[in-house]
Parts: sequence; structure tokens; C-alpha cells
Amino acid sequence: MKFLSIAEAITKGKGKVAVRGWVHRERGSNKLKFIILRDESSMIQCLLPQEKFKKQWLDIDKLQIEASLEIEGIIKKEKRAPTGHEIHVDKINIVGLSNEFPINKDLNEELLGDRRHLWLRSRKMTSILKIRSTVLQALREHWHNKGFYEYHSPTLIGMQCEGGSTLFKVDYFSKPMFLSQTWQLHAEPGIFALEKIFTIQPAFRAEKSKTSRHLTELWMAEMEAAWENFDYLQDDAEQAIKHVVSSVLKKNKTELEFLKKDLTTLKATLKKKFPRMTYTESLKLLKSKKKVDIEWG
Repeated sequence: MKFLSIAEAITKGKGKVAVRGWVHRERGSNKLKFIILRDESSMIQCLLPQEKFKKQWLDIDKLQIEASLEIEGIIKKEKRAPTGHEIHVDKINIVGLSNEFPINKDLNEELLGDRRHLWLRSRKMTSILKIRSTVLQALREHWHNKGFYEYHSPTLIGMQCEGGSTLFKVDYFSKPMFLSQTWQLHAEPGIFALEKIFTIQPAFRAEKSKTSRHLTELWMAEMEAAWENFDYLQDDAEQAIKHVVSSVLKKNKTELEFLKKDLTTLKATLKKKFPRMTYTESLKLLKSKKKVDIEWG
């Protein structure tokens, strides 16, 4: 029988289905097991009565969070189930057992970071990763639709591109090399070949500060274009941001709702033109609103 994603099975809503995924939660007694099975698309409650699985019951009773399963059964509506449906299981294949799951709701973010490979499987992290994927796809769509070429620069370079104090030095066959801080130096010759280019790639800065505004590894989305002026760059930035916001609102409604994000600001972004100020106007605003007096230039 062909496997469906859990979301596809829920959409089908009735009849026989086959799904596969990982145990998200499990509970029950020695007569009936309730397993919440998850895959990347959704999750569903599965019912396994002991009398139907007498030969497999010892193995079923050992199932823990993150065990991997293949399941066949009849899907039915059930209001009390987490996603409004459940599968009455006829057949189960235990693909892989799991050890005791070392993550609970009481762990702080530092400890969760130490278990990152497992934390990625949580609904919170999965939602974030899906939104991130939409953002990257939307940026590529935006520039591809405007005739830009995707253009990458090397990660290992022999010179500094920004401040020398933030360079990561690498031993390159007994010669000094550095992790790239930006694609800028390689992008500038690229525009004379392709005219309109963009990149989405990592950059590295040996920043010693531990604030959330300082990252040793970051991802940059940048563009360069020959012949264009500053107004064009401002227009492009606004168009890119609006396309990203529109794409996320359209494709990631479920993830945004799970993360309990207020969408008011995102929706408002699409409705009005971004304000623009000259350098002189910015200095005047800082002085009048924040009492910050900066000399021009």
C-alpha cells in the first residue's frame, strides 16, 4: 500500500491509509496504546489494542518517543484527538526503537542547544525551519523573476574583506587563509560579467560579543546590479521584503499560528510604502527624538 503523508491521510479523512513517522507521544495501559505519530507534515493519534497485536505487544509496549514506525489502518474523525482524526491500526512495522528521550519541557535554551540534533524535531523548531525555507525560496524567486543570476563567492579566501580583527584564520596546507566575511570583493567583478547578481550564503565574523546582535556565522542575502542607482536599490529592498512577507503569510499560516505570532505588523508591511529619509533628515530625527547629536558626515 502506498504511504501517504499524515497531512494527506487527514485530508482523505476516511478509509484505509498507510503512514510512517516517529513517536511524538505515547500513553496507555496493558490493553490499549495511544501513540501520537508525527512526520514533517502533521501528527495523528493511533490506537493499538493489545488483543489485536498479541505477538507484537512486548515490542509495542517498549515504544518510546522518537521510535520510527510504519502503520496501516482505518482513519476516522475523532474530535478528542489532537488533529481531529485517529487511525485504528491494523498493521504496525517497528522500523527502529529509541532510547529514553533526553529532552523535557524544563530544559533551558542552553541545554537544548547541547541537544540540538534532537531539539530540531520539536514542533517549535520544525515550524521555524519551514518558515526559514520559505524566506530563502521567496528571496530567490524575487531576484530570479527580475532577471538576476545566483552567484557565489569562495568561503576560503586569502585576504580580509572587512575589519581584520574579526577574521577567522584557517591553516590551508601550511598557508594562512581566512573564512570569508562577505561576498563583496568577489561580487564586484561578477557584475561586469552578469550585470545583475545575488547570493544567499554564509559569512563568518570572529565577533567576541555574546549579544544576540553578534554572530560568528550568519547568512547573507545580497544583490549587486550594474547601471542602477540608489533609488533602484531602495525599491528592490522593499520589493524583496514584501515578497518574503507575502510568501510566509501564504505558505506558513499553520507554523505562525503554532508559534503564536502576532501577524498585525507583517500584514501592515504589505499595505504601505516604506518611509525613506535622507541622511540629513535622519540626523535631524535622531537629534529631535532621541537627543542624539551626530556631526554630519
